Amino acid sequence: MSRWTPKQIAHMREALRLARQGWGLVSPNPMVGAVLAKRGRVIATSWHTGPGQPHAEVSALALAGPKAKGAELYVNLEPCNHQGRTGPCAEAIIESGVAKVFYSVPDPNPVASGGAARLEEAGIQVDRGLLADESWELNQFFFKYSTTAKPFVIVKAAASLDGKIATRTGDSRWISSKAARNFSHHIRAGVDAVMIGRTTAAKDDPELSARPWGRRKMHRQPWRIVLDPLLKLPRDLKLFNPQLGGPTVVVCAPEAGQKDREGLRRLGHAVWEVPRAASGLLSLAAVIDEIGRAGLQSVLIEPGATLASSALLEEPVADLIHMFLAPKFLGGKEAPSLLGGPGLENLGLAKELDILKIGRMGPDIHLVLRPSGAFGPSSVQPQAPILGYGHLTDDLDELYGTDPPDSPEAGD
Repeated sequence: MSRWTPKQIAHMREALRLARQGWGLVSPNPMVGAVLAKRGRVIATSWHTGPGQPHAEVSALALAGPKAKGAELYVNLEPCNHQGRTGPCAEAIIESGVAKVFYSVPDPNPVASGGAARLEEAGIQVDRGLLADESWELNQFFFKYSTTAKPFVIVKAAASLDGKIATRTGDSRWISSKAARNFSHHIRAGVDAVMIGRTTAAKDDPELSARPWGRRKMHRQPWRIVLDPLLKLPRDLKLFNPQLGGPTVVVCAPEAGQKDREGLRRLGHAVWEVPRAASGLLSLAAVIDEIGRAGLQSVLIEPGATLASSALLEEPVADLIHMFLAPKFLGGKEAPSLLGGPGLENLGLAKELDILKIGRMGPDIHLVLRPSGAFGPSSVQPQAPILGYGHLTDDLDELYGTDPPDSPEAGD
């Protein structure tokens, strides 16, 4: 039996709902919502809207004013205890006269943690763990980066039922449905970077921008990262357009020409050099390390066959995989498959995947997978379930509205 009452659980669920409004708006900060309640009735709510803006707790306290005295505060992350761009939430809570604080999970950032201890020192009751699994899952990007200094890596791919990503003539638009492509834009809207390989860039000429529909507006675009070992991609590709917003990073091999590097930098783009892996391809693990050093907490890889093989087999870096299977067959032994590369020599080398969700996205089958051993809830809380918050959810109406556009450009 839960030690929390249905009313207390409901208040924290509301805090989580509010927190999720920060998807794609608050990075590098976590998504946080706050609910103030008194005698079971909600008196104020708020959520963190972005870096430099008041934290959810402080904003809710300001809305409540004197009514906060003696109230209960529900927040999905431990209140901070440091002076950054905003003041410490713990001190604001103490000054407000709040009697009790419920929080779900501790802050993993050693600079900001310690708020719970400070509240207890001041005589405020503190209760930890309410809806901890949901709260942890909502901020997986923040938790992984805070504890490993590496970004959370999502791989998104689409294929026909026979595993083809294009026909034998190279026709690939569109294998997945409009609904699946719109979901891809939802993921893009929430990550810090989107990565593709050279072949995808040259063949599809994608923008790599996030274009969510309805009332959701982007305040920034994710970084565009393209792997181009010898820096030979045409400079008129869409991803080099400075009007898109957000930087473009081109990752090259050590032997890439200095003249090409300087030319890209003069155009305002960044160039990163990484070593080659044993396969001869750019080391994806090294690229992920560079992304972490740049301070980016999350990256979405939208791979072609070669990059998919690298990310899922040769140098497995994925923490989460979104796989869309379109209900159609393409056939043809010359048609490109989902994974390229040399492949595995025997079944014993294949890594197990945890199936987190099997659902539908429009007409497509939507699989959400986690490679065994990847960063996930079990890394912090053994046996914790996947509950469908943040980028795992299929219910996007609350964020975007209910009328996504019928646009063939929605997936590039």
